[in-house]
Amino acid sequence: MRIKTLLLTAVLALSLAACAPAETEPTPSPTPVPTETAPSAETAAPVWADQLFTKEFTADDGTVVMSVDYRFPDIENAAESPAWQKIRDYYAAEGMAYLSDAAELSGYAAGDYEVAQAMGEEFLPYGESMSYRLTLQTEGLVSVARSYYANSVTGAAHPANFQFSETFDLATGEKLALWDCFTDPDAARTRVLDLLARKGADAGYAQESLEAELNEDYFYLNDEGLVIYYQPDTLAPYAAGLLEFTLPYADLQDLLASSPVPSET
Repeated sequence: MRIKTLLLTAVLALSLAACAPAETEPTPSPTPVPTETAPSAETAAPVWADQLFTKEFTADDGTVVMSVDYRFPDIENAAESPAWQKIRDYYAAEGMAYLSDAAELSGYAAGDYEVAQAMGEEFLPYGESMSYRLTLQTEGLVSVARSYYANSVTGAAHPANFQFSETFDLATGEKLALWDCFTDPDAARTRVLDLLARKGADAGYAQESLEAELNEDYFYLNDEGLVIYYQPDTLAPYAAGLLEFTLPYADLQDLLASSPVPSET
């Protein structure tokens, strides 16, 4: 199955890259997709850009009570591949959903503004933003991590900061689940939890807590390995921030595909 070999391909590409001479700066250009998955000979790789979803919401007197700035990945040449168009559409739908939620929340912002005006108090406009970064792109997949900020959580003592992520098959446009990266999901889960326990032990996190709070949507891939993360205020107090644990590919290679990842030479 293709989704169970993508990660092996990614790790192999990274292993081969490690044998090449070091560069002063990493190239910003995405890795070309294979010819067999490209819709035409001219197609090299997705050309990434931003999908912007921004809006200001005002009270009856015209005062801005809420502003949002959501940035999601866009693919400029999505028309060249149905898979790329599917990824683009996924993020377009996400952006519209965020705008819809913001429109609803703006009603509460307007209400808070009216109360503040009546009581002679200062009103702080609500604000939300979303940014993203490509954490890994290979010939077969892309992994994206998104950062969300909001100062509009009703009753919260501090702003909200969360991370979300997606990994896509660039040939099909399918979003990959965590256990799609492994040949044996049960064995992979045991291995991942064991590795997390080792990583977390020095910081004082028990394996039971790491397992209980594990959200299978909270992962992404980078050039070092599989990154599992925990939102603020889950494993530790909010002040500790986002907690990330990188599980090296070398510790997972026997479960990534039917063949082990070749050793670096």
